[in-house]
Amino acid sequence: MPKHITSVLEFREAGIKLKTRRNHVIRVLGALKEVPLPDQPITWESIGARGDNSIHQQYDSGALAGPQDDHEAQAWHPQVPTLFITRKGEVLFLQRDWS
Repeated sequence: MPKHITSVLEFREAGIKLKTRRNHVIRVLGALKEVPLPDQPITWESIGARGDNSIHQQYDSGALAGPQDDHEAQAWHPQVPTLFITRKGEVLFLQRDWS
């Protein structure tokens, strides 16, 4: 069964293209099952950055890239920015599984 990685942004903005008609496992990054209500109002200053700023600089410069970043190379590749940094600071890239 193919396993894909997508994000809330891709689902909302572009949708995802799947190559075959069968069951798929799709991991949606950025979606939480439950979001607790905050005790106090949230400000931009209170939101911490995920990961080091150098990760974003490397990605923006092209030095850090995922294996399926170029959607022109394959119509099935993700069509939104593919870098995703998890809450733990782990760097992941959106991808499609062609198996």
